[in-house]
Amino acid sequence: MRELLSAGMRPSEDRSDALIATLQPADASLSLSRRRRGRESPAGAFSIDPAGATALRRQLGPGRRAPRLLLRVPPALVLERPVTLPLATEGELDRVLAYELDRLSPFRAEEVFWTYAVEGRDTSAGQIRLRLALVPRQGLEAALGTLRAAGMPAAGLLAPRGSGGSWSFGLEAPGTAREPAGRRLALRLAVAGCAALALVAAALPFLRQQRALAAAEARIAASRPAVTEVEALRRRTAERAGGNDALSAEAARLGRPLEALAALTAILPDDTFLTALTLRQGVATLTGQSAGAARLIAALSADPSIRSAAFAAPVTRQEGGRGEVFTIRVDFGA
Repeated sequence: MRELLSAGMRPSEDRSDALIATLQPADASLSLSRRRRGRESPAGAFSIDPAGATALRRQLGPGRRAPRLLLRVPPALVLERPVTLPLATEGELDRVLAYELDRLSPFRAEEVFWTYAVEGRDTSAGQIRLRLALVPRQGLEAALGTLRAAGMPAAGLLAPRGSGGSWSFGLEAPGTAREPAGRRLALRLAVAGCAALALVAAALPFLRQQRALAAAEARIAASRPAVTEVEALRRRTAERAGGNDALSAEAARLGRPLEALAALTAILPDDTFLTALTLRQGVATLTGQSAGAARLIAALSADPSIRSAAFAAPVTRQEGGRGEVFTIRVDFGA
């Protein structure tokens, strides 16, 4: 009766009494143990070859009925992945997964032993969440052949589960267990109908997404002229900003004559006048006449816009006490 249940309805862990042959890939051997009431006891080890098959057959003994035997595979051979399907496929998960296996894994259905377990349902989103487990057939052919040659064909597979416990695999694909002959045709028609509904349900989100994408593309096309205009305005603004930055950099390098002239006009006293003024790269040279040239240095140095001020030549006094002739170097800085 257990074999008539779908894989998702079967217990994920088989604890029934049985012989268990554990595959040892490192030395190509099988470790045999006997499980009774959930406890295992060693029963020998055999090589995976004709000699091992003969030894297994001899241990069973002539005339004895072969016990139920399970092949346990190592964790390295087990592949697991989550799968989400439309909730409408819940009644035919075996068939749907068989059709979709080449999309969900690197293998075709006939290349692997596989099973699954239902992990949850989201009725609001119309989805069912599964955990799919796969074991490639290629890595087990030699071991299964040795067991068949010994007259002890494996009834199923055991494999460790990533979240704890173990997986139980049938050697036939899920959903292919024997059924009464009178139900096969009806079941096949039902499977075909469910598969068609599953395909429609799977394609519906993509159709909605395509419609939304088309609407978004239409809105983008309608807004493209405005975007082009904004980009052109940004380019012009950037070009103007670049020109202003260049002018500012050049003014900082060469000095700002109007600002320097305004500062000197405000600082120099009324009894002082200039006969020459030069400004190069922020440094001004003042030549003129004043009633007291020495006080000009203090007045110029007190202004925050002037970095330094000093005489560039000796001060000379004019005949008749008409003032002093000076040459001062003023550094306005950056």
